[in-house]
Amino acid sequence: MKFDFSIYDLQVAEASSQTLTKVLLDKGFGEYRFIQSTPLKQLAKLRFKEFGPLSILEYEAGAVTTIRASKGTNAYYLHIILAGQSIGKSNNEERTLKTGDSILVMPGTRFESHNTKDCRKLIVKIPTDFLHQTARKFGYISSKKPIQFEHKANVFPMTGPLFNLLNDMLQQDKSTLYDRALVYYCRLFNSAILTMFNSNFNQSPLATLSVHRHIERVRNYVLDNITADITIDELANVCQISRKSLYNLFEKEAGLTPSAYVRRLKLESAYSELKHNEHIRNVTQVALKYGFTNLGRFSAQYREQIGELPSQTLRDFAP
Repeated sequence: MKFDFSIYDLQVAEASSQTLTKVLLDKGFGEYRFIQSTPLKQLAKLRFKEFGPLSILEYEAGAVTTIRASKGTNAYYLHIILAGQSIGKSNNEERTLKTGDSILVMPGTRFESHNTKDCRKLIVKIPTDFLHQTARKFGYISSKKPIQFEHKANVFPMTGPLFNLLNDMLQQDKSTLYDRALVYYCRLFNSAILTMFNSNFNQSPLATLSVHRHIERVRNYVLDNITADITIDELANVCQISRKSLYNLFEKEAGLTPSAYVRRLKLESAYSELKHNEHIRNVTQVALKYGFTNLGRFSAQYREQIGELPSQTLRDFAP
């Protein structure tokens, strides 16, 4: 499996495991402890670069190793196996990763891998807040944070947009790009990750209704206060416009009243919670959480928007 990692901030060749450990720690990839099952000489290699909010690292230890990464970092880590084989352990589960496989390690997870001598990895560090901002920007909704991904291996595509994007980032001289361009690259990469790995986030149909800045402000405010009783005056204040201007804006840009827009976001959030939260006991619990006190009306509105009754969603996705 081949990427062209030709432009980098740092390169280390023929290094010891201690040097590799120090670089990994210094660059924010967690506290790695190398437990060597064979003597490790000066064989380790590493390349590293920062690209906007993302950090990218490629390394190989050059010997059979067991590596334990601490769980104290506030970021997601995409591991791509470029060569060899790695047995990854986390959350009491074990998975064998071969060349071409990838896995996404979530914040707060203690990850351990047993690597063959020829194992070579590419790791992309994605700050938690930046991934959440991207998810919001691209219209994803979830009932809880952080984003929870299925912890399973996926074959990383060696053709297509995601491969081309990452390969371009590895070859790109970031000094020739403006900050906005760097962030745009990284957001596209995050969006592709959200599509590739199954998570507890759902993409909202409302995200495509309008890109008007006031609509986006209202959307962000509502999602940040999704369980509160939000008034029209609050939304007008968020946009610093009059109530009348707010109504006219939503009619023109979204074809909805502000109240209907808020209700639809709440219903989408209720759907996400019923679909992904294993601790939900009944529909009433979710309806009341999002401010729907009339359960009959909630069920009718939910069915009109989602296409099924809330009890069906809960039943279909029960653990």
